[in-house]
Amino acid sequence: MDFSTIKNRMEAKDGTGYKNVREIYADVRLVFKNAMKYNDERDDVHVMARTLLEKFEEKWLPLLPKVAEEVYCYLCLIALFSLEIA
Repeated sequence: MDFSTIKNRMEAKDGTGYKNVREIYADVRLVFKNAMKYNDERDDVHVMARTLLEKFEEKWLPLLPKVAEEVYCYLCLIALFSLEIA
């Protein structure tokens, strides 16, 4: 999993996109978890992934009530987390 795949699924118009915001959450976490899993704890990639995962989780918490109600906007979510995906 990578951020460009997440972006493509968010923008998909052919029915292959995400069905709900929880799926996006799971894939973003997977990106960071994989970076941590496949890189040594002392490696910069592991350290940065852990830091970004912590920030992501921190910003995710205030959204939980809205996610529970399924009131969300995919583009707003991306803007909130300021994910610049090339």
